[in-house]
Amino acid sequence: MMKFSRQSRLLKPEQFKMVFQQPVRTSDDCFRVLARANGVQQHRLGMAVSRKVSAKAVGRNRIKRVVRESFRTRMLGSDSGIALDIVILPTAQASHQSNKILNESLSVHWQQLTRKAGNRNYGSQPDHLRTQK
Repeated sequence: MMKFSRQSRLLKPEQFKMVFQQPVRTSDDCFRVLARANGVQQHRLGMAVSRKVSAKAVGRNRIKRVVRESFRTRMLGSDSGIALDIVILPTAQASHQSNKILNESLSVHWQQLTRKAGNRNYGSQPDHLRTQK
């Protein structure tokens, strides 16, 4: 069982900016997920959960808790070949969903990201050529 440590997090603004520059994207009704190869040995997670998602801190914190736990159990310790920096951007609809639905959504995102990581050379295509799913 892997622990969600400081080394597993995106902490600095420069780390977030790198992911936003040329990301691989997946999205659905609950989340927009951006990812980029990071050149370190493990996946790292960053979240941007704004008040637009949920006006109350309780709702935002619940989403962050679900995302962290899903990341810890599914991504940490997995050997997908390429280590990713991942930024999660929940939608306003995510705050109205149950934890089970959020977990199922995140499972699909983790699978899509690891598949795309194996198929794509990250910096080689301009944004207008990338497909969004």
